[in-house]
Amino acid sequence: MFKLMSLAFVVGLTGSVWATSSSVVEETLYHDFQKVILSQNKLKTKSFVGFSSFDQSLFVDALWDLADENSPAALDFLNNEIPLHYDLAQKLRLGILRIKYKRAAYLPNELNNELTTALQSPAVDLKIIYLIAAYEDDLARSGHTNIIDLAKTHPQYFDVKDDQETMNDLTEDMVADLYYETPDITTYMNGEYVKSVKIFMFCRSNRLYPCLMVMKNVHGEAVRLEDGTLWSNPSLASSAKGLPSYSRNGNTPQGIHTIDSVMPSADAQMSFGKFRRMILNFIPKSSNEVLMKSLLPASSQESDWWRSAVVSRDMGRNLLRIHGTGKINVDKQTPYYPFMRTSGCIAQRENTYEGVTFKDQRNLLDSVMKAMDLAATYENETQAKGILYLMEIDDKNAPVTLEDLSLRGIE
Repeated sequence: MFKLMSLAFVVGLTGSVWATSSSVVEETLYHDFQKVILSQNKLKTKSFVGFSSFDQSLFVDALWDLADENSPAALDFLNNEIPLHYDLAQKLRLGILRIKYKRAAYLPNELNNELTTALQSPAVDLKIIYLIAAYEDDLARSGHTNIIDLAKTHPQYFDVKDDQETMNDLTEDMVADLYYETPDITTYMNGEYVKSVKIFMFCRSNRLYPCLMVMKNVHGEAVRLEDGTLWSNPSLASSAKGLPSYSRNGNTPQGIHTIDSVMPSADAQMSFGKFRRMILNFIPKSSNEVLMKSLLPASSQESDWWRSAVVSRDMGRNLLRIHGTGKINVDKQTPYYPFMRTSGCIAQRENTYEGVTFKDQRNLLDSVMKAMDLAATYENETQAKGILYLMEIDDKNAPVTLEDLSLRGIE
């Protein structure tokens, strides 16, 4: 079926080469799984036998996204029984999908019993707790209050429920500290990001309104235009389905991400635009999130504003990118016009609107390369690397502007 030879190859690599290669393998395999689902070709044998945990998760991701698009093939596939040999978290995800799309009234008894046993253990997989919290309403409507009650005995359950309540935890002083007092990253990941940029992306809590990026170069200096004003780049971090960040295809999570090169080609241009998309990754999990905290100034380390990215990572969100689009926003009344919302990625403006042609992804790629002291060439795009801080600064219903940043001392 699908050979993971490419993944086996990248296991031997480290650093940015690993991050890039694994992202390429992951996205390629995800799209291959979607093709198999859409082909409806011997699905039972191809999807149920010999799958690793990595395979299972990506297969369910592919199925989930097609179901959300109301794909007849995906919805038909949900009529199949849940494979017994899948990991428990993936069984639960399939069960939730079947309930959501009315392919089942409730979880199978065997799965319910398996979840009950797992939840009674203090060592239960965190993803299971988060899934139950995120899809509590679907499970409750199906009568699975016993599972919900057991999940609530684990304090991590409330990481998801509290996620939206921590969004206003970022004070104006903390915003300024993030920009001016970000720690030295010489030792982070053995110095892998020393020669990289820092991008600060300021958003509203209402993600229907565009955010604004500013950047520091490899020397720690603010990137400026020829007239001395801050370089800036409008962006959108809004879920097309209006989902919170802990949900699959939800808003781009608030917190810290790494930028690790670009995808090999600008394929699927209707979805992703004319220019190569930048790869976003979560900060790896560590004890007490010491890796995450090493990228934060002291004023943010005990705060919760950045934990949305932690919850999203531990929920299993993946395939986050920064990209443009070939699609046209025809509704001038949308607060984000002329942006297009995405399935959780950071969107850039593209195409021509009222005589103005936008190429924001091109501008971003070129600006990152120049800020890394590289020539802005196609070949150098693969060296794009950085730390991205995405933060919600307030609940104002308007696009973020340089004036908003000036009021917080960033200018």
